[in-house]
Amino acid sequence: MGPVGDFPPVIPVRRAVSGLPVGVVHGEEGRRHVLAERCSHLSGPPAEGTVADGCLRCPWHGSEFRLRDGEVVRGPATAPQPVLEARVFSGHLEVRLPEAG
Repeated sequence: MGPVGDFPPVIPVRRAVSGLPVGVVHGEEGRRHVLAERCSHLSGPPAEGTVADGCLRCPWHGSEFRLRDGEVVRGPATAPQPVLEARVFSGHLEVRLPEAG
């Protein structure tokens, strides 16, 4: 993904992992979260949204997803937002794709 300094606190950043669009959020608690970049509601761009109270809010219709697990906190979305496993290693953010095992 890149150096941890590329991801400022509480500001979503758009990236791609092996062609998969994702939104990266350096959460309020200091942890980095990586969520699919197409909203589960109507494919809006969550990385253009806002972060508050541990949630990412999609700018199109206001759906809010919990950063830690992608669960819907506020609709209209009814399906959770996919979350990818991420870690910081040697100052870089690394992400594991779902099919990577």
